[in-house]
Amino acid sequence: MYIEVSYVRFSPLAVTLSSSAGLAVGIAGPLLESMDNPLTHAASITFVSGWMYALIAFGAGRAARSKWGAALTAWGAQLVAVLAYYVTKAIQGDFRVPDFNDPANKAEFFGWNEFLSMIVVWCLFATVLGPLCGLAGHLSRSDSGPRRPLLRLPFRLLIPAVVIAETSMRLTYEAGGSDGAVVGPVWTVTRLVAAAAALLLVVIAIVTTRGRWAMRGAL
Repeated sequence: MYIEVSYVRFSPLAVTLSSSAGLAVGIAGPLLESMDNPLTHAASITFVSGWMYALIAFGAGRAARSKWGAALTAWGAQLVAVLAYYVTKAIQGDFRVPDFNDPANKAEFFGWNEFLSMIVVWCLFATVLGPLCGLAGHLSRSDSGPRRPLLRLPFRLLIPAVVIAETSMRLTYEAGGSDGAVVGPVWTVTRLVAAAAALLLVVIAIVTTRGRWAMRGAL
């Protein structure tokens, strides 16, 4: 089942699932971060990572029925994730700034300027990167044709490539910090899993392509 608006076809299930995933990830990151536990802390830095948001958009695009639907669904899912993240942070007490009109400097008020500026900045990132990841997810889907697995391979490798790039950067700048005992192992394991996934995707594409050519030659 899908809904068609002009040339854009939306799958209600894809929209619901991707929006729910964005909401869950956006809320889970800050909540887990607030818990004083190594395991929840490790999970929190995974949920707030850039590649997790890219994965949400990629999955939304993969489930979409059209290219425009993929781009818009992925964009919407990332906006939901961004808004959920910052609203949760605000509820937790972030964005409180001191009231310098108070002589004792103890009064605080909610910093709307900081809160809204962060939302605007990250919504702009979501507007640029969300549709691209969604489109890549849609184009990663296989269809008929012997060369299709190899043609789809670059799009399928997007998320592993993003994971490897981000974790490598974070290991360079964060592993030696005060939080290095947690982030170091998390990013190292995540990078190894992404590299293994990329290798597996390459092997599957090659084997599938050879199998299709063999079947075509036998006909």
